[in-house]
Amino acid sequence: MSLTDPTLTVPLPPEAGGEADLRFVRTAPRHLVDRSAVAEVLITDWRRLGPDAFRLGAQWPRGHHFYAPVAGAWYDPLLVAESLRQAAILVGQAYYGVPESDRFAMAEMEFEVVPGTILLGTTPAELRIEAAATDLRRRQGRLTAFTLEADLLRGGDLAGAGRLTLHASASRGPAVAEGGGYPPLPEPVPPAIVGRLHEHDVVLGVPRSPRAAGRGLEWDLRMDPGHPVLFDRPAGEVPGMVLVEAARQAIQAACAPYRVLPVELRSAFHFALDPTAPCRVSATRLPAQDAGEGAVVRVAVWQSGRVAFDSLVVATLCD
Repeated sequence: MSLTDPTLTVPLPPEAGGEADLRFVRTAPRHLVDRSAVAEVLITDWRRLGPDAFRLGAQWPRGHHFYAPVAGAWYDPLLVAESLRQAAILVGQAYYGVPESDRFAMAEMEFEVVPGTILLGTTPAELRIEAAATDLRRRQGRLTAFTLEADLLRGGDLAGAGRLTLHASASRGPAVAEGGGYPPLPEPVPPAIVGRLHEHDVVLGVPRSPRAAGRGLEWDLRMDPGHPVLFDRPAGEVPGMVLVEAARQAIQAACAPYRVLPVELRSAFHFALDPTAPCRVSATRLPAQDAGEGAVVRVAVWQSGRVAFDSLVVATLCD
């Protein structure tokens, strides 16, 4: 039986020493990374190096249909975030006994990239993820939260580093059916302003409120349950990567018409967004602290008068 057979519960590759080579010939089973589409799986291999130390492989496609190259030169830095998310979920299920039926929710995420190491090449990028699980929390013997800290290496070079805290709960909320339950989609801002080619990929909407529209860097959040990547599987809440994408699009909008490459993102997820209620996104330009920083923006997502998500995003200008 193949390791990619979704009927397997927790398929583990052979345990190996620290010097064992990672394989990039097939993807991890999709349920181990909380994905429905095989095409969206980035993790290819994984192994345990110590009690809480792990090594994983990830492959980045050169032409992902959503996480597309930036300015035709760099891999999308959000591939670091998605690789980290998939790695953490796999580690939780494969090594700490978190059931597939559990709901994973992001509590904190931060990452940074090295622009010179994420340039496109002639073949897909193969990343080695050196990870450690910390701050493990359990209730009645069941893992309820942990943090994965990781370095991502491309060949012998550091491509990025990240830290993700996940919460695991015993049951998922009821899924909202496609096309039902979500508020009507607001009109998207012009795709080019947020670095996108297609309206379908825009998560920032033109504010319905004239007052909000007049304030500038403020939008309605577009929650499209039919999006094949951001809403890869039905969910009872807005996926965390939708909010991360909103932060990325917000800094691009704040810097338009200049194209920017996000190099650092630090986010906190304060509560799960109700997909049936509207959300507002706001962005504030901050002074850069370093000459190499092209832009620094603080992004917040609001719902029912409360901040559900906030993120500090640093970007450099694309040459």
